[in-house]
Amino acid sequence: MTPAALLLLGCTAGTVQGVDALDPADGDTDVEPGADTADDTDSPGGPACGLQVAAGSPYYWEGDTVRLGVTCASGMSPAEAGVTVLGLPDGAVFGPTSGIFEWETDGRDGGRVDLTWTAPTAGGALPESQVVTLWVADNPDAPAARAPEPHAYTEEWGLPVVHIEVGRPMTQSEQPATITVRGEQVEGAAKIRGAFSASYTKPSYTLDFDSAELGVREWGSRTRGHMVLITAFDDISYVRQKLIYDMWAEMAAVQGVERLTPRTFFAVVYLDGEYQGLYTGCDRIDDEFVRHMGFEDGEGNLYKAVSHDANFKLEHSSGAPKGWLGAGYEKAEGLPENDFSDLEALVGAVGAASDAEIASGVHPIQLDEFMDWFLLVTYALAEDSAGKNSYLYVGPDSEDFRFIPWDFNHSWGQDWRTLREDPFTENDYRWNNRIFIALQDDPGLRSQLDARALALHEDGPLNADWVNARLDEYYETLGPGPARDWERWKDAHRSFGGWASLRNQSNDWEDHAGEVAFLRDWVAQRDDWFESWLP
Repeated sequence: MTPAALLLLGCTAGTVQGVDALDPADGDTDVEPGADTADDTDSPGGPACGLQVAAGSPYYWEGDTVRLGVTCASGMSPAEAGVTVLGLPDGAVFGPTSGIFEWETDGRDGGRVDLTWTAPTAGGALPESQVVTLWVADNPDAPAARAPEPHAYTEEWGLPVVHIEVGRPMTQSEQPATITVRGEQVEGAAKIRGAFSASYTKPSYTLDFDSAELGVREWGSRTRGHMVLITAFDDISYVRQKLIYDMWAEMAAVQGVERLTPRTFFAVVYLDGEYQGLYTGCDRIDDEFVRHMGFEDGEGNLYKAVSHDANFKLEHSSGAPKGWLGAGYEKAEGLPENDFSDLEALVGAVGAASDAEIASGVHPIQLDEFMDWFLLVTYALAEDSAGKNSYLYVGPDSEDFRFIPWDFNHSWGQDWRTLREDPFTENDYRWNNRIFIALQDDPGLRSQLDARALALHEDGPLNADWVNARLDEYYETLGPGPARDWERWKDAHRSFGGWASLRNQSNDWEDHAGEVAFLRDWVAQRDDWFESWLP
């Protein structure tokens, strides 16, 4: 597929600014609905141009020719009105007489370009102005192609670019790396992360910044030492992971409570100058993350649930008695490293307690967080994250364990191998989580759970309207990025041994556009099921 064809696939109503260029030579100054224009003909100081820049899609490839038309609503020509433009890139020309801006790009022009058009007004009034932003994506097939320079190539089609430079093949062991985000560079290390996902053709990465901080504009702050880049190789909607974390954050916000919530943002990754595609940037869950979330006691113990034995029961997921109550967990932070005594005490107390005892608080946990955890995985049908794929944190001056969500490629209608899941599936997660049993079987806890479910459905994020609004925002932000990523990785995705034979048997393959349609339809049906599940 050619870059031009791919760009057409990626552009949606949410990403197009303005209209196609007009030819002022034809005397045509009409602007179609949606054009990005400014009309100041009645401004103080006298007649004005009524500056209009007819800009089509802002997304281009290196090697494309960019052509924009500039007119005056007053009827003057741009030359008569004194229209000028600031920020002309090398090789671009603007003819005031014709009103045509033209730029033949090549393989050195990738990045963001802001053009500021101005037209003076009489009487000393402020000039008219209009800014048009163009994004030109790196294209290794363009004339004079070269690898993008990390300091200069900071955004791709509006998304931040994360450059990782290691100079050798990536492995699951840390290697020295230079990391650049939006032109800000730090030294550190990088490695492939994950268990099953480490085998992906397009894997996830962990970045370590050598104790330096790195700014993340989307988070409104700085990340202190680590970042995770979550692959979209197993999610061609590109949004499942972010949707879960944003939902968890919104659940906390509408209830006015503080939660340990991983922050995310969409990014494009380049590894040693080569395009790797779309990723979800995310906090790494560690003691620094805990402090970043406002919990200054970040010196506590952090445990990661790595198997379904992390079930708060006295038995393994197989039903056999546990010889050690820390089964299913790894200690991610806290000293001594091999001391699991607080976690063992928690599992022992919960595993031996009756539903009524759990309700009375025999356990040192934030029970409201466990209720919302249950509702989160219920609404999104995140069946692999109801016990494992989660974190527990307890501070040094607190006995209460806090919950942190993690790893949601299994959600929103697909499992961890991308197989389709019925939106009307009901899973009570009794085998996954002893506390979830008590939430459903103890009358008092069930009443609280039902009340929370109703409130979060009516006034919170557990409803289709909230989900679809987020999806609209995501795809406007992503622009044509998913189309480029899908074109790059579709063959590897469809031939991957972890799911290819199963998906071939079910014959339910989708392309990116089909996956988005599937996701929206699944959400609508899941919301119907959730309403029927509510009391």
